[in-house]
Amino acid sequence: MTRAADDALAEHRRRGGDGALVCASGISPSGPIHLGNLRELLTPHLVAAELASRGVPVEHVLFLDDHDRLRRLPAGVPASFGAQVGRPLAEVPDPYGELPSWAARFAAPLRVALAELGIRVRVVSQSARYAAGHHTDAVLAAMAARHRIAAILAAARSGGGEPASAWPYRVYCRRCGHDDTRITGYREESTALRYVCVQCGPDGFRLAETNHGKLAWKVDWPMRWAGEPVAFESAGADHAAPSSSFGVGRRICAEVFGARPPVLLGYGFVGTRGVAKLSSSGAAAPTPADALAILEPAMLRWLYARRRPQQAITIDFGTEVTRLYDEWDRLAAQVADGTAAPARGVAYRRAVAPNLPACRPAAPESTAPDRLVTGPGLVAPQRAVPWRLLTSVLDVTAGDPASTERILGQVEGVALRLADVEPRRTLAAAWLARHVPPERRTRVRAEPDDALLATLTGTQRDGLALLVEELPGCPDLAAVTALVYGIPKRLDGAPADAPADEAVRAAQRSYFTLLYRLLVGADTGPRLPTLLVALGPDRVRHLLTG
Repeated sequence: MTRAADDALAEHRRRGGDGALVCASGISPSGPIHLGNLRELLTPHLVAAELASRGVPVEHVLFLDDHDRLRRLPAGVPASFGAQVGRPLAEVPDPYGELPSWAARFAAPLRVALAELGIRVRVVSQSARYAAGHHTDAVLAAMAARHRIAAILAAARSGGGEPASAWPYRVYCRRCGHDDTRITGYREESTALRYVCVQCGPDGFRLAETNHGKLAWKVDWPMRWAGEPVAFESAGADHAAPSSSFGVGRRICAEVFGARPPVLLGYGFVGTRGVAKLSSSGAAAPTPADALAILEPAMLRWLYARRRPQQAITIDFGTEVTRLYDEWDRLAAQVADGTAAPARGVAYRRAVAPNLPACRPAAPESTAPDRLVTGPGLVAPQRAVPWRLLTSVLDVTAGDPASTERILGQVEGVALRLADVEPRRTLAAAWLARHVPPERRTRVRAEPDDALLATLTGTQRDGLALLVEELPGCPDLAAVTALVYGIPKRLDGAPADAPADEAVRAAQRSYFTLLYRLLVGADTGPRLPTLLVALGPDRVRHLLTG
């Protein structure tokens, strides 16, 4: 990010260094906006934040491609909406009838997530800009240079591929709104455009006076670079290749629109286990809201900030979340005591304390003002209770607030309110409910396992008797931990605080397995001292003695 900021600043200065340096992102609200799309936003955000930390005037613009055509229906949308395919996203109805349009339906959760993540952007609606005539001059320039554009596109297709249309502009039919159209004629002096629609037949309009279409993607992208103008943007590795959209766009930006193209940083894809690349139309693609339901906002930022942009990211919402929280808490402690490695410390600070760039007011020529998205800042718990402990307590108490508060207070050694550990408590509860299969949840026995109790050896009975007798006198989790780990040593004739060798560790594992079987009917479970404290001495006695 530091090098990308250097490159962006150098480009800005080559242009004269006037005004704010613009970093840009582009998102199409064609379906659920997933964690792969989030990298499109976080990469320029982190570069903008780095520049802001140096005192450079900078802003982050999000081009919302709500004037794109609806290409396909995401999973879960009624098949009846198939009739809307080919219409602009901003003009397709919300499939659930609650918001103004299809685009609004899928952009709304993104706005909420951006605010939670501390990502400030100026959202530019491409549909509003086309409708307001903001892009009219650029459209006319592209139509005048259509032969030059066709030659640039043809040169990029030297390796094969389908030939592009001779026209850089695609019409949305004035009658039915679909883009199943073909331009049949265009006069530059009058800007009169004629087209034929497969459904509605021939029609036309003057491009200088009205708009019923949009530039093709490989022309629209460089057009917006020139319009802002954009000094830095990121894109997926497929778009960033020299022969891909960016390579073509660089030439079109310079040769058609007379502007310098931005510095581009290609980023690796974000996937989940079993999914190599996320797709907006995929049913299994997790969204930022899905991640923010179980991860603290700063942690989600850190998942992206800690990797070089070119590196792929794999996200696992299963058991990996526990390891992730452990690593996050260790890093926080290392940063606090000054022992964190420099690069890790930088990534942590970028995650927890974003330097938000400024944003200009809406463009005056837009009939629908560009919107500013910002939030109250990142929310973090007052007390970072370890995730392993928190999920174990919530598991064995079934989330009961009083029991949870009592046990956590014992662990911390202070009077603790659940509000002190928010939002982590809510996140942990959501993770247990959504991502831990029922068969892995703790189910405490309702009655003793009399059959197992009848088969115990004398040593096993002695171990249970010591626990039942001494557990009521243990005031906190630390005392319970010392008790359960010390009993196998005492049964072997050693002091409870004696060092553990391999034989003692084997005896402890055997003892713990017996306790788990008698308490929860399984060989393993949540951390045993936490389980014992959650159940309380009376219930433990009932299950261990019959």
